[in-house]
Formats: sequence, C-alpha cells, structure tokens
Amino acid sequence: MKKIIQYLKDYYKDHFSWGEFIVALLFVIGFCFFRYYKYIPTKWGEQSLLTSWWYIAYFAEAKWSFHMALYGLPLLFGYFMSSVFHHEWHFWRNPKFWFLIVFGVGIFAFRSTLSGHLTHWLESYRNYQHFQWLESIIGTVARGIFLFSAIWVYWYVADRKEQPFYGFTLKRFNTKPYFIMLLLMVPLIAAASTQADFLTSYPRVQKFLTLDFTNAEHLKHFALYEFLYGLDFFSIEFFFRGFLILAFVGIVGPRAILPMAYIYVVIHWNKPMGELISSFFGGSLLGIVAYYSRSIVGGIIVHVGIAWMMELGAFTSKYFFP
Repeated sequence: MKKIIQYLKDYYKDHFSWGEFIVALLFVIGFCFFRYYKYIPTKWGEQSLLTSWWYIAYFAEAKWSFHMALYGLPLLFGYFMSSVFHHEWHFWRNPKFWFLIVFGVGIFAFRSTLSGHLTHWLESYRNYQHFQWLESIIGTVARGIFLFSAIWVYWYVADRKEQPFYGFTLKRFNTKPYFIMLLLMVPLIAAASTQADFLTSYPRVQKFLTLDFTNAEHLKHFALYEFLYGLDFFSIEFFFRGFLILAFVGIVGPRAILPMAYIYVVIHWNKPMGELISSFFGGSLLGIVAYYSRSIVGGIIVHVGIAWMMELGAFTSKYFFP
C-alpha cells in the first residue's frame, strides 16, 4: 500500500486543485439529480429527466447519438474545468487530442448500443429457452472484442513504439496492495448487500427469469455468465484507465485523470445512486495509480474483484440469508 499512498501524495502535491475537485463533486451531485429525481410525467409513470431523454432517443432510433452526448459532454466539461484551474489550454489546439476524444467517445457509444444490433442478428434463436441469457453473454463477448480491436488498431498505428498496449505491463508490478484494497472493500460490500436498491440490481443473473438457482442443470449457465460478467469489467478498466489515461498522457499529462472520472461516473447512470457516487472516487483513485504506474493490471484486479464480490454479496443476502 505504501506505493499507492505515495502515488496519492505525489498527485496531491503536484497536480491536485481543490477548485477542480469541488466542481467535480458538484457535477456528481447535479448528475444524481438529473438521473434519480423523478418529476417528468410519462405514460410509464414519473421519470427522471435523463431517463425520459433515453426513452425519446430509444424510440427515435437515436441511441448512439444519445450516448455520444452522454459521454462526450462530461468528458469535455472535465477538460474545460481542468484548463480553467490549471491555466493549460495548449492541448485544445492539438488535432490528436480532438481525434482521441471523438474516437474514444464514438467507440464507447457504439459499444453501449451494440447489444441492440445483436438482437436482430440473434432473431433466429428467439425460441431458445434461455434466449435472454444467450443474448447477454454474446453481447458481453462482442462488446469486449469490439472495444479491444478498435483500440488495438489505433495503438498499433500510433503508439506501439511509445508504450505497451495501454497499461498491459507487469514491470515492477506488485499484487499485494490491490488485494489489500479488495479486503478493505469487504465490509462496504457486505453493508451494501443489505440495502433494497442494491438487491434490486444485484445479483445481475436474477434478470434471467428462465434460470433457477436451485436447479443444478442451470448452474453452468450461471457460472458462464458470472465469468464473462467479470471479463466485461476487464474491458471497462482497459478503456477508462488504459485508453482514457495512457493514450492521452502524452498530450495532457495528469490532466487526463479527472475528465476520465467524469465520464466514468455517467456510465453508471443505470446503477444504484451509491454505486454511481462511489465510482467517482474509485475511478479517480485507479486513474492516479494508472498514471504513475503506467499499468492497469492492479486496476483490473480491483475492478473485477469488486464486481464478483458484489455478486457474491447479493447472492448470499438474497438466497442464503434472506
């Protein structure tokens, strides 16, 4: 843990701005209101402004545009506030900076809508008993392959001579601090596992109504889903702490950290409020670690570990100690 604490000290001493941090916290509070406060009347009941906009985009076949705005505007706002507080505007004139913004937001927005495209392709399997499960696992695999492939092409063309594949390095890597971080998360996840809003969202496999946890024949379906669910966070960590930090670092340096945390918050818009708020702090911490260590392996351990621990906590609370 000493090395991670030193990373935090170095960041605070050399790059931290209280003004930038407070604005980021106000953004998180404002986004929570935007997402969770329900006051827009619709035929489905009262909805938040963000949810109502999602339905408008969904029925207008504008899901990709919706996600482009949802991800792109907070990211640009984060960079703008960084420039305001650190008085650094040079990167706004850099064409590579703008290419990376459009490229990164564009591929992640497409990743977010990829499942809708796959639904049409899987139509012939609609009569399969566990179609929803099949659609989910194929979607997870397809999203990961697409994200890694698109970023690998950019890295191979532009950055392969400059750095390893955006954080995939074990040079001077020590696993111990990251497993300590996971241990520290155990009581927090245990407490969250007693909350109704958490159990509404977790375990994620509860959405597959054709699967029965007490049916031994269905356990292989649960196991495969949980395995791929963890790998999905592998790709998330790669994109946010790998690409959004390490691909940008030669242009903006440490200024990449908080803007990344902005967009990391908004991808949690369909999660419980506590998880969304904590994502800002967790995302910022892992961003600092990735910036100083130039590795995302520790972040992958923490992120995938927390995801599986949340599933286990929800399973335990819901099915073993209800």
